[in-house]
Amino acid sequence: MNVYRPRLYALIWCLAMSALAWQAARDWSRDWLETGFMALLPVAEQRPDVAEAIAARNRQIQGKLIWLVGATSADQAVAAIRHVHRELATSGLFANLPLERAADAAAPAYRRWFDYRYQLLDDATRQTLSQDPAKIAAENLAWLYSPVGQLQTAGLERDPWLLFNRYMRARQPLAASLHQGVPLIKRDGSYWALLMGEWPDSDLKLDKLDTLLALNQRLTGQVAEQGGELLATGMPLFTAHGSHSAQQEMSLIGGGSTLGLVILLWAAFRGLRPLLLSCLAVAAGLFAAWVLSLQLFGKLHILTLVFGSSLVGVVVDYALHFFCDGMGLPDWTPRQGLAYVLPGIGFGLLTSLLGYAGLGWSPFPGLREIAAFSAIGLIVSWLTVVAVFPCLLGGFRMPHRPAVLRLTRYWQQVWPGWLNRHRVALALSLAVLLVGGLTQLQPKDDVRLLQSAPTSLLAADAKLKQVLAIGYDSQFFLVSGADQTEWLANEHRLLAGLNGIRGQGGLARYEALSAAWPDPERQRADYRLLQTTLYDTVRLKTYMTGLGFSAQAAAEEARQFVAAEARVLPLADWLAAADPGQRGLWLGCDVGACRSVVALSGVADLAGLAALQNLPGVAWVDQAGQMSALFARYRAMVTGLLASVCGLLLAALVFKLGWRSGLQVMAVPAVAMAAALAILGWRGELFTLFNLFALMLVLEVGVDYAVFFHLAGSERRDSTGLAVTLSAFSTLLAYGLLALSSTAIVHAFGLTLAVGITTAFLLAPLVGFSARPSRA
Repeated sequence: MNVYRPRLYALIWCLAMSALAWQAARDWSRDWLETGFMALLPVAEQRPDVAEAIAARNRQIQGKLIWLVGATSADQAVAAIRHVHRELATSGLFANLPLERAADAAAPAYRRWFDYRYQLLDDATRQTLSQDPAKIAAENLAWLYSPVGQLQTAGLERDPWLLFNRYMRARQPLAASLHQGVPLIKRDGSYWALLMGEWPDSDLKLDKLDTLLALNQRLTGQVAEQGGELLATGMPLFTAHGSHSAQQEMSLIGGGSTLGLVILLWAAFRGLRPLLLSCLAVAAGLFAAWVLSLQLFGKLHILTLVFGSSLVGVVVDYALHFFCDGMGLPDWTPRQGLAYVLPGIGFGLLTSLLGYAGLGWSPFPGLREIAAFSAIGLIVSWLTVVAVFPCLLGGFRMPHRPAVLRLTRYWQQVWPGWLNRHRVALALSLAVLLVGGLTQLQPKDDVRLLQSAPTSLLAADAKLKQVLAIGYDSQFFLVSGADQTEWLANEHRLLAGLNGIRGQGGLARYEALSAAWPDPERQRADYRLLQTTLYDTVRLKTYMTGLGFSAQAAAEEARQFVAAEARVLPLADWLAAADPGQRGLWLGCDVGACRSVVALSGVADLAGLAALQNLPGVAWVDQAGQMSALFARYRAMVTGLLASVCGLLLAALVFKLGWRSGLQVMAVPAVAMAAALAILGWRGELFTLFNLFALMLVLEVGVDYAVFFHLAGSERRDSTGLAVTLSAFSTLLAYGLLALSSTAIVHAFGLTLAVGITTAFLLAPLVGFSARPSRA
């Protein structure tokens, strides 16, 4: 206070805020909001090739959307999907939205692969040839005389055994037919028309996501009115639901806490100047947090703004202590008030920053953003109170003694006495509460809890995958080798292990490049199989003449077969005509390594699959599992960090206040944190890394409340009680509203804070109470 110059500091504050306003004007028009779920997660703690494979898989699925329209007839399903397509195409949201498919869509692959037809056999044909070659002729005749088969007779001369036709039909990922040019699937008596779209880029802008969500909801209702059913899925749609929920929660939390705070301040002070200055402290903190956080991170996630909107109830604490200090003191001046509250709010800022340092220390980008945003907001709000309030409060006197002061005086005088008189029974009850709840506390570290989705969207996603019989889990294998030969050998060993697990029910299916593209050895083996079965001279001639071909045609087919013996379809040529999903399995070759992905579906035996990573060149990638393990590891580390912070605070308090007072002050946040965890245990709520960060904030608030009551003495205990009451209610308005969130982790975070802060509020008046003379 000896170097304090109110006007100079206020001028510096004004200049700094002007600079921030200039920067904000530049940033406002650029794209600064992040909505994607993946932005919350850290880079995988993996080898670079595994991280690259994860990024490649994420890029493949991030922009894909699928719609299915179900109806009782094919015509009704196609008519409905055409309406959906028109509405979606008109929106301009999509880079690619094809509906109709040409009957000859497979023509490029047909032309590129046809010369290798004697080396390409599907699994069913290969098995039939190995067991009963004569069955091929019987199956062909049955199929050729069917209505569908009669349409294929034009290509019979070039492919008399229909081997290439079989191979191409087996390669269709969906059992879909074309009806009026639209892919159509029949399942359980219903007809489902298919539409697939692609988001233009990975930048999921909020306005476009809102448009997508509203459009999809409207189309779902329209299709239902026509007697159909619309199913939709895709990462942009999940992100749209998440961002919409976050916007609603941000409005509820920010608006609710701000409105509640205004009402609280007006009821307490009934003066315009305290209300406006409190709002100034809040607005300055949030504004600076937004501007400076953008400079640090480039973009801010919408979840950061949800947590940031709850900061309102915390940053106002500094202003509340300043104003409440002047109540009941006729000779009070702003300088005297600052001199009194500065140690308390300074210590409170320090403990808050220690708590947010734990968030910033985590490897999760989303948590680091929240930590930086909150820490900046607190610092700037604190500076606003310290630098600006004394300058703007010259000659200020509290216009009245608020009724709430009488209530808080009664609370901080009577409540501690009641606790003291019943301390034995209350101590036993508290012990039962804490021990019972803490023993029921179960950690849950599933990273998928970060993302919430409505039940309707999850149900539509599950039904859509069931109808299409596709959809791959987040787990996959990365297979690598020094060259294509070694890579192929490694993938074959992996597939042998997967076949064993699939046979035991531990896996529904997999998709692997080496299972779709026959390697050179397999191609030569298939050719030899044909050579010893169907292309025996007598059998070939008998079969073709039976179909009406001349002997010369049979001889020409035999000649072409002999001429193709040395042919081998290279991987590059096969990939050039493969479907995009299979092309995405190949990650290519670089210096010293060739890599591919093996996608999995219906994973049930995680332990068995993970054991296959011991095979040469095989890496097991379970992104959700690895992130969850990272959650669990950092939860243990943050537990140690929290214990260390408690030890440091206790040492500082004991050093400053002595053993008795230091332990008394530290007991308030310690019991508050234990009570918060116990309630989580009793209720069966989530206990994750986020709850520990919430406990750090409970620690900060609890220490604040206890320190202020210790510093109050007997003279300022009434005003301190008022300040702590207003502070507790404003904080509960802010962070307690997070418990209303639909996201499980945010809800648990808010509930932990609500219970912890309420407990700290109830225990804080005990600090210093025994030193006061008893009052009736």
